[in-house]
Amino acid sequence: MRLVLGQPFSHPNHSQEMLFMRTKLLFLGVVALSPLLQGCFGSSQDSVFPVTGKVTYQGNPIESGTIVLDSVDGNTTAAMGEIVNGEIKAEAPAGEKIIRISAVRTKNEKDQYGELITESYIPAKYNGQSDIKRTVSPDEANVFELTLE
Repeated sequence: MRLVLGQPFSHPNHSQEMLFMRTKLLFLGVVALSPLLQGCFGSSQDSVFPVTGKVTYQGNPIESGTIVLDSVDGNTTAAMGEIVNGEIKAEAPAGEKIIRISAVRTKNEKDQYGELITESYIPAKYNGQSDIKRTVSPDEANVFELTLE
């Protein structure tokens, strides 16, 4: 081997060592990022399970409304379903949920433009301030009977 002034010193195996080092770093990077990539492309936590049941308010079935199932621990996404004639139809990820119910009804009044006025009639303690909890199970039927007073 000859050393020439002004030129970098290079070992005969230098390029092979660099290639091996880059491959090793790339492999370690992929291994380190794989949990993040799994989260981006979905996981078993994203599986949803059917939720059915009945919901009444003041003894009457809610004619038309929505049900929101918020994750208690924040580890799964919230889910929303519909309520038609008191029947719940939704799908949600497994886990403990806070149940929020909302519904509107048409009043027998018109606004300044001649349109019928609607009102949200379910109290905040059953929607925005709800403390109703139920667990969505991957292994059992998720039938919720909700009686709101």
